Amino acid sequence: MKKKGICGICPHKCPVLVTIEKERIVKVEADVEHPEGRVCPRGAMASDIIYSETRITKPLIRVGKKGEGLFRESSWEEALQLAGKSFLKIRDKYGANSLVSYVGSSGSEDATSRCFTGDKPFFKNIGSDNDMGCGSICNTSSNKLASILTYGVPATELCSDIPNSDIIFVWGKNPKTDAGSMRVMKEIIQAKKRKALIIVIDPRGEGIAELADIWIPIIPGSDGALAIAMLKIIVESGRYDKDFVENYTAGFEEFANYLRTVNLKKMSYDSGVSEETMHKISDIFCSTTKISLVSYTGLEYQLSGVQNNRAIQILWAITGKIDVPGGICFRGSDYTVFELKSANQAIGSSEFPLFSGITGKGQFTKVPNAVLYGTPYPVRGLLICGASPAIMYPNQQLWHEVYEKLECFVVLERYMSEDAKYADIILPSTTFYEYESIVNIRDGMRLRKQMIEPLGEAKADVFILQGIAENMGFGDVYPKTKEELLLWMCKGDKELLENLIRNEYGVFEEKKITYYKYKTGKIRADRQPGFPTPSGKFEICSTYIQQYSYTPYPEYKDIRSIENLGSKDDYPLIMTTAARSGLRFCSFGPGIKKIAMKERVPTIDIGEKDAKKYGLKNGEEAIVETVFGKEEFKVRICPMAEGSIHVAGGTGSCYMEGEWRNHNINNVCSMNYSDPISGFLILKSIPCRVLAKTIYNNKNGEKHSPLF
Repeated sequence: MKKKGICGICPHKCPVLVTIEKERIVKVEADVEHPEGRVCPRGAMASDIIYSETRITKPLIRVGKKGEGLFRESSWEEALQLAGKSFLKIRDKYGANSLVSYVGSSGSEDATSRCFTGDKPFFKNIGSDNDMGCGSICNTSSNKLASILTYGVPATELCSDIPNSDIIFVWGKNPKTDAGSMRVMKEIIQAKKRKALIIVIDPRGEGIAELADIWIPIIPGSDGALAIAMLKIIVESGRYDKDFVENYTAGFEEFANYLRTVNLKKMSYDSGVSEETMHKISDIFCSTTKISLVSYTGLEYQLSGVQNNRAIQILWAITGKIDVPGGICFRGSDYTVFELKSANQAIGSSEFPLFSGITGKGQFTKVPNAVLYGTPYPVRGLLICGASPAIMYPNQQLWHEVYEKLECFVVLERYMSEDAKYADIILPSTTFYEYESIVNIRDGMRLRKQMIEPLGEAKADVFILQGIAENMGFGDVYPKTKEELLLWMCKGDKELLENLIRNEYGVFEEKKITYYKYKTGKIRADRQPGFPTPSGKFEICSTYIQQYSYTPYPEYKDIRSIENLGSKDDYPLIMTTAARSGLRFCSFGPGIKKIAMKERVPTIDIGEKDAKKYGLKNGEEAIVETVFGKEEFKVRICPMAEGSIHVAGGTGSCYMEGEWRNHNINNVCSMNYSDPISGFLILKSIPCRVLAKTIYNNKNGEKHSPLF
């Protein structure tokens, strides 16, 4: 039997066709009748993932020391009561803010997310300000901060008008290898067929760069240098849209004064992009307004991630490419001015007030300080759902120490993880195939049909959370049954629910792109021309950024300006990490044997010229070293920007298969260096060096265990 549905392996909601035999999923393929139907290599292995022998199917309670990984099976009643009572005991002893929750992207099914980000975030129900999530390390910087501080709306309210573009810039995203919908990739392919020019700016020459007419290999973390250089060239040659700048922007003159101080030679040196190329790309950029931008999270993990993203958006604005055919457009209308939120006493809100003001949440990167040192106050209880900070954040040993000090650590998981190993209670989650829900999709909503019964005693995250809440006195906040869940996701709208049940592909709100709305007052709710920002204009100098005493306009800062990261002589390369893979998703994948067999080892990706320069051979073992530490990987020679390397992320747990268990590149990164506005850690711009293992051992007199 075949059923149409939504892929249940990751949160990206790809339309699929599921073959079920004897109540088991045996095959998942793309739903070719749906315009966004696709299945990635990971999704195609759904049966191996769902029925993996490593699935957790019963609640577990720790019986050994923390980190030993020794547990006993328990009933749901016992586990939920223990979790609820333990959290309440901590609340009563230390105060509500001593409790923290963290939801990751692997747990971000819409109903689950609503438990942490909706009207009543989980621990907020008993007074804690510390419901957090992977927005502390992913997506928020570009999607919310950079966009809201510039346009006045999040990036989800913007779209690139690719079908009408003459030129497409792909900058900070690789749509060929990304998870989720292939809509953008399909639009790029169609644009390529009609001879649109594809320009890719990326340290890596694989994936989308293989389709590029022009690939600009750039040093990781220096995207702001290229954007600032282009802005300088364009502004000082007078090739900007003077009407738009004069009437619809705020802060142009102040920014132009800064651009006069910018040295193109320095920007070229920092970025690895020649001045000649900078001028050439600027000329192309000024040749038409029909230029779209394909971008995502690739620029967030830099010293000036928010401002680098803003610089790129300013490029489009001052050259008249906003809200025009073929450019960057608003998807909706009637936006009110975004008002900063109060995060109260949330952890990290004092260090990153603008991050907290926009998200209303704390910054999870500061939680270790609260657990280990009581700064700003002690944290003693942690609830994690669908996430692995010990893998995805730097310094795994630090996270082990954090987990050891917690008095109650509860993890909702499908498989054992580096974090779950330290848990007091592990609660088994279903995959998204194993329960029915409603999800938000592009311009609408869709019913996620249940395909199979839950494995063992596993439950949907939302029902697990309701069970914990029940034992803490606020169980009525969340749904208890499938029927309650569906109506809850429709916010009580029974007619909407009936429409979703009737319409297999969902219910949509028609959003037709129109242009020049900023001139006619159709963007702002007050119907005035301009943008929904405090100034009413496109903000080159951001009102809110200035309010918190940051430089209000984008100002490029190179990673090597931080002296503590080592000299260029000692650490000549710049490392980027954790690019997306069709087989892996964040920390998920290497724990599944079949996935690990298809992608056997984490690698150091390095260009041919640099490999020759540093005496590295394809396939040999090598050491990546930074001032924070060293890790061992296998060399893979491939197209890369000269002076840079890429290393796979999401590795380093005893529960992973083969060599994925032994090497974690985040151990040579740091929790101490971040974007000053967002608090996002610098993970894609780290000075480093690479030595063949034999050379390293000869220099240091050390012996390492074999990689293979």
